[in-house]
Amino acid sequence: MLDPAIATFLAERQATWLKDKLKPCKTEAEQQDVESTAKEKFSLANWLPDAAKRAGQLAMVSHPGKFTHPSTKTSAIIAKCQPKPDGFLRTGNAHADFDVFGNAAALDVYKFLSLELTNGQSVLAHLEQDSETIKAQFTLPNILFTELQQDLLAIKQASCTVKTSEKIKQVYFPVDDDYHLLSILTPSGLMFKLKQRINEFRFSEAAKQARKDRHDQKYSELGFDDIYGLTVIGFGGTKPQNISVLNNQNGGTAYLLPSMPPQLKPRGLQIPKNDFFNNSLYYKNYQDSFKSLHKLLVTEHNNLNIREGRDKWLVSIIKQALNDQIIEKLWQLRQLDTGWSANTALEHHQKIWLDNTNAEQREAEDDWLNKVVADFARWIVYAYIKIIGKEKAILLGDDELNHIKQLIAAYQEDLR
Repeated sequence: MLDPAIATFLAERQATWLKDKLKPCKTEAEQQDVESTAKEKFSLANWLPDAAKRAGQLAMVSHPGKFTHPSTKTSAIIAKCQPKPDGFLRTGNAHADFDVFGNAAALDVYKFLSLELTNGQSVLAHLEQDSETIKAQFTLPNILFTELQQDLLAIKQASCTVKTSEKIKQVYFPVDDDYHLLSILTPSGLMFKLKQRINEFRFSEAAKQARKDRHDQKYSELGFDDIYGLTVIGFGGTKPQNISVLNNQNGGTAYLLPSMPPQLKPRGLQIPKNDFFNNSLYYKNYQDSFKSLHKLLVTEHNNLNIREGRDKWLVSIIKQALNDQIIEKLWQLRQLDTGWSANTALEHHQKIWLDNTNAEQREAEDDWLNKVVADFARWIVYAYIKIIGKEKAILLGDDELNHIKQLIAAYQEDLR
């Protein structure tokens, strides 16, 4: 009797195959013929020998080369490092899954080998142990178990020769009085294990609840952690499966932790004296967008396309200001010694926004954010007039100002 995991796997593969094949069928006889073909194709006796032959198209590795360049062809490397109390996060000191790369059309074979049978061990583990359980499952009429076993285990066979690639990043490393040329490979298992752990403590249900409790000023026994300065790096573009299995499972993205010397007090940081937007944003950086906006404001037409065009340029200015200046300056100011805003003429709501001495009030309240949005909207009106000139600029009243506030409100979380 087939293990439930294997039976379910084959049934799912059959259903997926039938979904595409049944669409062109017009008669009941044609449908029955296709269903009969599917049943035969995805029986263990037929599917498994074919899968075993395709297993050699995949390679199980700990350090794939395709993360450096998708066209890289290197040896299948499985690093076997002993754990040591040396304080380093490295292969051997942390548990991580193996990765798989190769022909993307054969990835179903790896999924099959990863199936967990009823005793909790994977198909691959059973094959490596030569267990009686897997022998009973893989007893087929026209092929020996040993042949299936050998072909399927080819996925984990190390290369006979070590081969690097000119597309791999290489460094000369000093050894005694000489140098070794090293090819730098990515420990993808560790990289995605790190991503998994970061996501768990940032986005788990417990963390979400703890953040909500903090916002609502409720006591929480759990608390939550966060990591700042993360960078998201992508691999494989629209085809992450062409890099590796783990890359595909993680949507082609991983995290880079900040790796830099400690930051001393910022130099050359201009502290806003009376208004963040007027003191920190250089309006001439946005003159092309404001001029395009002005052309639509002075047109005699007022149809839907014109209104959408105006909003497009306003949103472009909002996003450019946020990404180019506001967010970076905001976090620079928050890294200053707390209390720095006491020596400025900033409005109280901007002090709450910018100075970490008011961090608790900033977390607990939202009124300051609405006022910051209003300040941003007034700066847009001010910058428009400065660039176009008072005589040529269209007068923007309260209605236009409120509309700009609504457009900014869609991005107000970036200001928080």
